[in-house]
Amino acid sequence: MANRSYLFASPFVPGASAASGSDAGQLKGLSECSYNIPLVYRLLVSVDVQRCPSLIWSMPEPTALVGRAGPGLDRLEQFLARIDHPAIAPMRDQALDFLNRHVDRNGYLFLECAEVLTMSDESLETQAASLLQGVQTIDAEIEAALARLVPQKKTFWDRVFTPAQESIQAPLRDLGLGYWSDTLYFSLNAASTDDDA
Repeated sequence: MANRSYLFASPFVPGASAASGSDAGQLKGLSECSYNIPLVYRLLVSVDVQRCPSLIWSMPEPTALVGRAGPGLDRLEQFLARIDHPAIAPMRDQALDFLNRHVDRNGYLFLECAEVLTMSDESLETQAASLLQGVQTIDAEIEAALARLVPQKKTFWDRVFTPAQESIQAPLRDLGLGYWSDTLYFSLNAASTDDDA
C-alpha cells in the first residue's frame, strides 16, 4: 500500500471542542498523493493553519493540519496565476473548477499527513511540528517553485524531439496538481461519489 497524504474539505476544525461529536462523514475528499505532501496541499491549508488530530489514525500526536478554506483557495489562485509553464492553463482551470464546486469557502481544508510522516524514523511529534512551521513560512518555498518553473531556452534536442504531454506536465503534478477526485483510497464519507479527476 502506498503511503498517501489526503486533502479533505471540512465544515469544522477536527478536535475543536465545538466540533466534539462532529461526524467525520461530513468531510469531502478532494485529492490524495502517494509518498509526498505536495506544495499545493500545504498552500491550501496555510491560512490560520493549526495542527489537529488525525481522523483516520488513532494516535496521541496531532499529525493533521487544518486551515481556513476561502483564504486558502484565494492563495492557491494567486499562486497558479503566477506560474509560467506551457501546461498550466488546463491544470489551473481543472483545479479551480473542482475546488470551487467541492469546497465551502466558509469551512476548512483538512490535510491528513500521518501515512507520509510514518515513513521517517524521526518522531511524529517532531515531524508534525516541522511541517506546521514549514506551512507557516511557505512563501519562500512558493517563490522557489515559481523560479524552477520558468521556461528554459530550448536545446537542440528539445527542438528535434517533441516531449510527451506527461513529461511536460510532470513539474506541475509534482506540485500536487492534476489529482483532484472526491473518491479517495481512504474516505471518511459513508457514501462514495464519482471521480472528477
